[in-house]
Amino acid sequence: MKGKPSAALVSFLRKVPVFGGLEGRSMDHMVALLEERSFDAGEYIFNEGEHGRTMYVLREGEVEVLRSSSEGQQVPIVRLGPGETFGEMALVDLEPRSATVKVLKTATTYALTILDLYHLYQVDTYAYVIFLQNVCRMVSRRLRKADRRIAEFLSALSSAADRSVKQKGVAGPALVAKGSSAKRSALAAGGKSARRRR
Repeated sequence: MKGKPSAALVSFLRKVPVFGGLEGRSMDHMVALLEERSFDAGEYIFNEGEHGRTMYVLREGEVEVLRSSSEGQQVPIVRLGPGETFGEMALVDLEPRSATVKVLKTATTYALTILDLYHLYQVDTYAYVIFLQNVCRMVSRRLRKADRRIAEFLSALSSAADRSVKQKGVAGPALVAKGSSAKRSALAAGGKSARRRR
Protein backbone atom coordinates (compact mmCIF):
# COMPACT_ATOMS: atom_id res chain seq x y z
CA MET A 1 0.00 0.00 0.00
CA LYS A 2 1.26 3.42 -0.90
CA GLY A 3 1.31 6.33 1.52
CA LYS A 4 1.05 6.40 5.29
CA PRO A 5 -1.43 3.81 6.60
CA SER A 6 -4.51 5.13 8.35
CA ALA A 7 -4.88 4.75 12.10
CA ALA A 8 -7.99 2.61 11.50
CA LEU A 9 -6.04 0.19 9.29
CA VAL A 10 -3.18 -0.13 11.75
CA SER A 11 -5.67 -0.68 14.58
CA PHE A 12 -7.37 -3.42 12.56
CA LEU A 13 -4.09 -5.18 11.66
CA ARG A 14 -2.93 -5.19 15.29
CA LYS A 15 -5.93 -7.37 16.10
CA VAL A 16 -5.00 -9.90 13.40
CA PRO A 17 -2.93 -12.73 14.97
CA VAL A 18 -0.35 -12.95 12.16
CA PHE A 19 0.64 -9.32 12.75
CA GLY A 20 0.83 -9.61 16.54
CA GLY A 21 3.93 -7.99 18.03
CA LEU A 22 4.59 -5.66 15.10
CA GLU A 23 4.83 -1.99 16.02
CA GLY A 24 6.27 1.24 14.67
CA ARG A 25 8.44 0.92 11.59
CA SER A 26 8.01 -2.86 11.50
CA MET A 27 4.25 -2.45 11.15
CA ASP A 28 4.79 0.29 8.56
CA HIS A 29 7.04 -2.03 6.53
CA MET A 30 4.42 -4.78 6.66
CA VAL A 31 1.54 -2.49 5.69
CA ALA A 32 3.53 -1.13 2.74
CA LEU A 33 3.69 -4.65 1.28
CA LEU A 34 -0.03 -5.40 1.55
CA GLU A 35 -2.21 -5.10 -1.53
CA GLU A 36 -5.93 -4.49 -1.20
CA ARG A 37 -8.04 -6.84 -3.33
CA SER A 38 -11.82 -7.02 -3.58
CA PHE A 39 -14.01 -9.95 -4.62
CA ASP A 40 -17.72 -10.24 -5.38
CA ALA A 41 -20.02 -12.81 -3.82
CA GLY A 42 -19.79 -16.09 -5.72
CA GLU A 43 -16.20 -15.56 -6.84
CA TYR A 44 -13.46 -18.06 -6.07
CA ILE A 45 -10.34 -16.48 -4.61
CA PHE A 46 -8.34 -19.63 -5.31
CA ASN A 47 -8.99 -23.30 -6.00
CA GLU A 48 -7.71 -26.53 -4.51
CA GLY A 49 -4.71 -27.86 -6.42
CA GLU A 50 -3.57 -24.48 -7.75
CA HIS A 51 -0.05 -23.25 -7.11
CA GLY A 52 -0.45 -20.58 -4.47
CA ARG A 53 1.93 -17.80 -3.55
CA THR A 54 -0.41 -15.46 -1.66
CA MET A 55 -1.89 -15.16 1.82
CA TYR A 56 -5.06 -13.14 2.44
CA VAL A 57 -6.36 -11.18 5.42
CA LEU A 58 -10.11 -10.64 5.34
CA ARG A 59 -11.07 -7.04 6.17
CA GLU A 60 -14.76 -7.20 5.22
CA GLY A 61 -17.19 -9.86 4.03
CA GLU A 62 -17.32 -13.63 4.46
CA VAL A 63 -15.67 -16.57 2.71
CA GLU A 64 -16.07 -20.33 2.87
CA VAL A 65 -13.27 -22.88 2.77
CA LEU A 66 -14.11 -26.02 0.75
CA ARG A 67 -12.29 -29.32 0.36
CA SER A 68 -12.89 -32.01 -2.27
CA SER A 69 -14.06 -35.41 -1.04
CA SER A 70 -12.90 -38.74 -2.50
CA GLU A 71 -16.09 -38.67 -4.61
CA GLY A 72 -15.12 -35.27 -6.04
CA GLN A 73 -17.75 -33.26 -4.16
CA GLN A 74 -16.82 -29.97 -2.49
CA VAL A 75 -17.32 -30.26 1.26
CA PRO A 76 -17.62 -27.04 3.34
CA ILE A 77 -14.95 -26.96 6.05
CA VAL A 78 -15.30 -23.56 7.72
CA ARG A 79 -16.56 -20.02 7.20
CA LEU A 80 -14.25 -17.07 7.87
CA GLY A 81 -15.05 -13.46 8.70
CA PRO A 82 -13.25 -10.13 9.19
CA GLY A 83 -9.87 -10.38 10.89
CA GLU A 84 -9.23 -13.97 9.83
CA THR A 85 -6.58 -15.16 7.40
CA PHE A 86 -6.39 -17.90 4.77
CA GLY A 87 -3.87 -19.15 2.24
CA GLU A 88 -0.97 -18.67 4.68
CA MET A 89 0.35 -22.19 4.05
CA ALA A 90 1.41 -21.07 0.57
CA LEU A 91 4.04 -18.82 2.17
CA VAL A 92 5.81 -21.64 3.99
CA ASP A 93 5.38 -24.99 2.20
CA LEU A 94 5.28 -24.08 -1.53
CA GLU A 95 2.75 -26.87 -2.11
CA PRO A 96 -0.46 -26.68 -4.21
CA ARG A 97 -3.49 -25.19 -2.50
CA SER A 98 -5.06 -27.67 -0.08
CA ALA A 99 -8.55 -26.15 -0.35
CA THR A 100 -10.83 -23.85 -2.33
CA VAL A 101 -11.99 -20.48 -0.98
CA LYS A 102 -15.32 -19.11 -2.18
CA VAL A 103 -16.71 -15.65 -1.41
CA LEU A 104 -20.11 -15.72 0.31
CA LYS A 105 -20.41 -11.97 0.96
CA THR A 106 -18.58 -9.27 -1.02
CA ALA A 107 -15.07 -9.31 0.41
CA THR A 108 -12.23 -6.86 0.88
CA THR A 109 -8.88 -8.48 1.55
CA TYR A 110 -5.24 -7.58 2.06
CA ALA A 111 -2.92 -9.84 0.10
CA LEU A 112 0.70 -10.69 0.89
CA THR A 113 2.78 -12.72 -1.58
CA ILE A 114 5.85 -14.84 -1.01
CA LEU A 115 7.86 -12.22 -2.94
CA ASP A 116 6.58 -9.55 -0.53
CA LEU A 117 7.80 -11.73 2.33
CA TYR A 118 11.26 -11.85 0.76
CA HIS A 119 11.31 -8.04 0.49
CA LEU A 120 10.34 -7.85 4.16
CA TYR A 121 13.30 -10.07 5.03
CA GLN A 122 15.60 -7.67 3.17
CA VAL A 123 14.39 -4.50 4.90
CA ASP A 124 13.27 -5.69 8.35
CA THR A 125 14.54 -9.03 9.63
CA TYR A 126 12.79 -8.56 12.96
CA ALA A 127 9.36 -8.11 11.34
CA TYR A 128 10.07 -11.09 9.06
CA VAL A 129 10.87 -13.39 12.00
CA ILE A 130 7.90 -12.22 14.09
CA PHE A 131 5.52 -12.64 11.17
CA LEU A 132 6.71 -16.18 10.38
CA GLN A 133 6.48 -17.15 14.06
CA ASN A 134 2.90 -15.91 14.09
CA VAL A 135 2.07 -17.88 10.94
CA CYS A 136 3.59 -21.06 12.44
CA ARG A 137 1.60 -20.58 15.65
CA MET A 138 -1.61 -20.11 13.70
CA VAL A 139 -0.99 -23.23 11.59
CA SER A 140 -0.18 -25.15 14.78
CA ARG A 141 -3.45 -24.06 16.42
CA ARG A 142 -5.40 -25.15 13.37
CA LEU A 143 -3.65 -28.53 13.33
CA ARG A 144 -4.49 -29.04 17.00
CA LYS A 145 -8.13 -28.19 16.31
CA ALA A 146 -8.16 -30.57 13.33
CA ASP A 147 -6.66 -33.35 15.50
CA ARG A 148 -9.38 -32.79 18.10
CA ARG A 149 -12.12 -32.97 15.48
CA ILE A 150 -10.65 -36.16 14.00
CA ALA A 151 -10.49 -37.73 17.47
CA GLU A 152 -14.12 -36.77 18.15
CA PHE A 153 -15.20 -38.16 14.78
CA LEU A 154 -13.38 -41.46 15.32
CA SER A 155 -14.82 -41.72 18.83
CA ALA A 156 -18.35 -41.16 17.51
CA LEU A 157 -17.73 -43.73 14.75
CA SER A 158 -16.48 -46.29 17.27
CA SER A 159 -19.48 -45.71 19.56
CA ALA A 160 -21.88 -46.15 16.64
CA ALA A 161 -20.16 -49.41 15.66
CA ASP A 162 -20.38 -50.70 19.25
CA ARG A 163 -24.09 -49.88 19.42
CA SER A 164 -24.68 -51.67 16.12
CA VAL A 165 -22.89 -54.81 17.38
CA LYS A 166 -24.87 -54.77 20.65
CA GLN A 167 -28.16 -54.37 18.79
CA LYS A 168 -27.33 -57.32 16.57
CA GLY A 169 -26.35 -59.33 19.63
CA VAL A 170 -29.71 -58.63 21.29
CA ALA A 171 -31.70 -59.25 18.13
CA GLY A 172 -30.00 -62.60 17.47
CA PRO A 173 -31.13 -64.44 20.66
CA ALA A 174 -34.58 -62.85 20.38
CA LEU A 175 -34.98 -64.24 16.87
CA VAL A 176 -33.78 -67.67 18.04
CA ALA A 177 -36.20 -67.61 20.97
CA LYS A 178 -39.04 -66.54 18.69
CA GLY A 179 -38.20 -69.31 16.26
CA SER A 180 -38.08 -71.93 19.02
CA SER A 181 -41.42 -70.75 20.40
CA ALA A 182 -43.01 -70.97 16.96
CA LYS A 183 -41.59 -74.47 16.52
CA ARG A 184 -43.00 -75.64 19.86
CA SER A 185 -46.41 -74.19 18.96
CA ALA A 186 -46.36 -76.01 15.65
CA LEU A 187 -45.45 -79.30 17.30
CA ALA A 188 -48.18 -78.87 19.92
CA ALA A 189 -50.76 -78.13 17.24
CA GLY A 190 -49.62 -81.18 15.30
CA GLY A 191 -50.00 -83.37 18.40
CA LYS A 192 -53.52 -82.19 19.06
CA SER A 193 -54.47 -82.83 15.46
CA ALA A 194 -53.12 -86.37 15.64
CA ARG A 195 -55.07 -87.14 18.81
CA ARG A 196 -58.29 -85.93 17.21
CA ARG A 197 -57.73 -88.24 14.22
CA ARG A 198 -57.39 -91.20 16.58
